Amino acid sequence: MKPFLTSGASDRALGLALAGAALLAAAAPAVAQEAAGSSDTIEEIVVTAQKRNENMQSTPIAISAFTADAISRKGLSDIQQVSRLAPNVSFDFTSPISGASNAASVFIRGIGQQDFALTTDPGVGTYVDGVYVSRSVGGVLDVLDIERMEILRGPQGTLFGRNTIGGAISIISKMPEKEFGGSLEASLGNYGRRYLRGSVSLPLGPDTAVRISVSSKDKNGFVKSAYTAQQKSLLGGTPLTDLGNENRQAARMVLVHDFSDRFKATLSGDYSRLRENNAADRLAGITGTLADGPLVFAYNTFGSTPSVIPVIGNDRYTPANYITGRDRTYSTGPNGSSIDAWGTALTLDFEASENLSIKSITAYRKTTGSFNRDADGSPLVITETSNYGYRHKQFTQELQAVGDVADGAVKYAAGLFYFDEKGSDPLVVRLPEVVGTIYQDIADVRNKSYAAYAQATWTIVDGLSLTAGGRYTKDKKRFVSDQYIVTGSASPFLFGGAPAGTLIPLVPRNSVTTQSFEKFSPRASVDYRIGDVLVYGSYSKGFKSGGFNLRYVAPRPSVLSFGPENATTFEVGTKIDAFDRKLRLNLAAFTTDYKGIQVTVFENLGAPVTLNAGDARIKGFEAELTAIPLPGLELTANLGYLDSHYTAIRANPALVSTPEQIISRSTRLPKAPEWQGTISAAYTYTLGNDARLDARADFHFSSRYANDAVNSRFLNQKAYQTLGLSAGYAAPNRRWSLRLFVDNLTDERYIVSGDSNYGIGFHEANYNRPREWGATLGFTF
Repeated sequence: MKPFLTSGASDRALGLALAGAALLAAAAPAVAQEAAGSSDTIEEIVVTAQKRNENMQSTPIAISAFTADAISRKGLSDIQQVSRLAPNVSFDFTSPISGASNAASVFIRGIGQQDFALTTDPGVGTYVDGVYVSRSVGGVLDVLDIERMEILRGPQGTLFGRNTIGGAISIISKMPEKEFGGSLEASLGNYGRRYLRGSVSLPLGPDTAVRISVSSKDKNGFVKSAYTAQQKSLLGGTPLTDLGNENRQAARMVLVHDFSDRFKATLSGDYSRLRENNAADRLAGITGTLADGPLVFAYNTFGSTPSVIPVIGNDRYTPANYITGRDRTYSTGPNGSSIDAWGTALTLDFEASENLSIKSITAYRKTTGSFNRDADGSPLVITETSNYGYRHKQFTQELQAVGDVADGAVKYAAGLFYFDEKGSDPLVVRLPEVVGTIYQDIADVRNKSYAAYAQATWTIVDGLSLTAGGRYTKDKKRFVSDQYIVTGSASPFLFGGAPAGTLIPLVPRNSVTTQSFEKFSPRASVDYRIGDVLVYGSYSKGFKSGGFNLRYVAPRPSVLSFGPENATTFEVGTKIDAFDRKLRLNLAAFTTDYKGIQVTVFENLGAPVTLNAGDARIKGFEAELTAIPLPGLELTANLGYLDSHYTAIRANPALVSTPEQIISRSTRLPKAPEWQGTISAAYTYTLGNDARLDARADFHFSSRYANDAVNSRFLNQKAYQTLGLSAGYAAPNRRWSLRLFVDNLTDERYIVSGDSNYGIGFHEANYNRPREWGATLGFTF
């Protein structure tokens, strides 16, 4: 095992964290009497991981759950921050090669997906109020007015279904209240931080209520252009914007009507708008191919010599000039994202009897947008991409029956699920003018999925339960592609003598390709409870269907497809509440056979391609600890360990033969650090008038990990640690509150995503945000 702590600033972060925790612990005895008014037991959390309301500590699944109060106390504003509180979870806002700042990449226990394309599926499912959100572009990233968030680790194929091979994230919104009330929150800070959030519940009668929530986030970017104003003018007025900014707005409405004590309807709608510069990509390295060969020579000779542009002096570029560090870029191409997403859902709940509840969830979502990207990060026009007409819509229908028989000895959940999605992602790839431009006028996707599932839990004797279930899934996929290149002036050398302006198909025009997949995903578990201790063992399978490749550089006879993924997991665990719920310890150990791993790599000519790399075995354990040693003092920690390695490699195709692109049995799985965890300490001091003061420290650490499938040396991340601090005051009756915070106190920088294009020779990295601080003022009414 490798140590996960490093020296320097990271050691200072650890020291500060330990010092902060020590100060909190030392201060606690002196004020224990005054703090007696605050909670001195760990809260019970009700989850719906098995389609019914259950205490989290009674659910035989590795699950982390966070209530709205807990999220508020921790000062968290998005899913990425919340995900750090769960072991073996990685959540990044942007996928490699997308350019979009709202295309999440999620991994749980080393299983996920990094490509945002419509022809690939995620490995971790995201659900909002029971509705499956199938695509990461325009996905739900903010914790806007939520009641609870659940992170389920391991395959959830039986009850959650498709594309939950790594796990699932379930977000439950706050419901309207029958009395008028609401909240308003504003946050200011460095980098021009301007956050606003508000919600209100309105009764519309004795049986009807509505809740409306809105939010706005605005923050400056932190990656600056390396160009001067004079150079900008000579470039023809190219907008040189700061990358990594935020400019997004969201709104959500929930309307609930009780037709009777047994029948309820919930209608919800949401909308989000994003107008941002791209994610904070910058050049991390250049390898000895086109990037620092003929392309640089041509630019230095004809594009930037003093004789051609004398007013800016000698601005000849060599490869080293492009690499400007973490927060500067020479990128000159279009870099921007414009995404609109909205959705609506109707949920009908009917209590047919005391032993049977029936639910219908009907939902529709639509996302449109465009995102442009300078993919080489240099002053040259080598690769610029434009997803200029992204469109996606999905319809889902689910019917659920949840109940019990045999005087409650057998509890069951069963259902039917239908999924239908359509999407289009036309693409333009601008190459050097001498080569030409790739156009993908059609990239249409039509996917359908049908499923039936059932699961039952039998309480054999008091405390001993057996659970068994399964899900049958059938996926149908259809892909229509029309991709071609319009040749440039060098085409006689590159395309067999074709003159400039020739249209050359890269796949047969209007190619129609279809695939079908069928799978049965079982789950079985046994659990035994003794008092406040639950012990369980489980077996589960997960499945993710295959897909198609939609990006090409050289002509091919047909569309290149890839096969499905499968995961089989054995898990044992225990959940312990002790000392009158002043101590909670949840442990899980697992082993997963992961087959047909889908990875995205760059082919020899520079286009990203998805293929099945091989099989792997992932072993690990997880620990989650919560303790309240003294009234008002809460200590929490989570720790994740992963041992992941390939066990079999499928033949690398000829289109991926660059040595650095070859995947072998020694290649590490991406986003799978050996060690990962968070340690937190929080203290709440209750004043005599019921006002409260609180302070907290959050220390997060990770051992080294790979950021891409081929373990590029430009993207491998060393071990790192971060520290966040906050302190707040809440007035009597919580009418108003003020919180001061600093995130990433030691300004630790690490790579969160990136891509290594060995075919062309440019390698880009996206780093986390630097140190940020601010204040949040809140009101309730």
